[in-house]
Amino acid sequence: MKRSLKELVGYKIEAKKGEYGKIKDFLFDEENWIIRYLKADLGTFLPGKEVLIPKEFLKQPNWSNLSFPVELSKEEIENSPLLDDGITVSRKYEQELNKHFKIIDYWSSLYVPPSGLPAYNFPPRPIIAPSKIIDEKDLNTSIRSFKEIKGYHIHALDGEIGHIDDLIIEDTDWQIVYAIVDTRNWLPWSKKVLISINSMDKISYAKQKVNINLNIETIKDGPEFNYSEPINEEYEKQLYDYYGRPVAQ
Repeated sequence: MKRSLKELVGYKIEAKKGEYGKIKDFLFDEENWIIRYLKADLGTFLPGKEVLIPKEFLKQPNWSNLSFPVELSKEEIENSPLLDDGITVSRKYEQELNKHFKIIDYWSSLYVPPSGLPAYNFPPRPIIAPSKIIDEKDLNTSIRSFKEIKGYHIHALDGEIGHIDDLIIEDTDWQIVYAIVDTRNWLPWSKKVLISINSMDKISYAKQKVNINLNIETIKDGPEFNYSEPINEEYEKQLYDYYGRPVAQ
């Protein structure tokens, strides 16, 4: 099922034997548009400590009580490598994290798109890291923060319109399939539209903007998105008819 990342931030994390912290952020792979980690704030349990939980341990969110089960014990979470707060994480840290959780480095093999998703949905390296961290020691990673790009301005082919309000994922494999664009800062009325990630060209941290291969009129007149309504087959067919290109399944 397709779900909003914004709605998941703040959910309590359910370890194997009870609640242990809350979701602070999600980190995604800029090359393949897939969630790699949940960023957990251990809060009152361990004040000031934040850790990453790899997607391999994520279960289905419990939407009724706003909780997110993970296949880890409190001890496994607590003893994971300490995360330094910042825009991104280093490859060195990821290696330490994977060693702790005894999982294989995802970059050690060629990426294969999830079943049913065409390869062209994943544009190559669309995110530019800010110049202030380009020379950071051991920085060699494609991991980026959802909370960092939320609010970035949309730069269409013929000008600016709106900002990134949210990302939509498929919660069976944690693939990002859509971005939600809010046009309220550019239009006299608030409207949210869904944009497939294969329309996204580049995201720049330095300029805090997202380039999209659509013109302003196309975005402005796109089918309106409502958080209270599910992204079902009927809605996706409407997107297909409007944009005239395949949508993510």
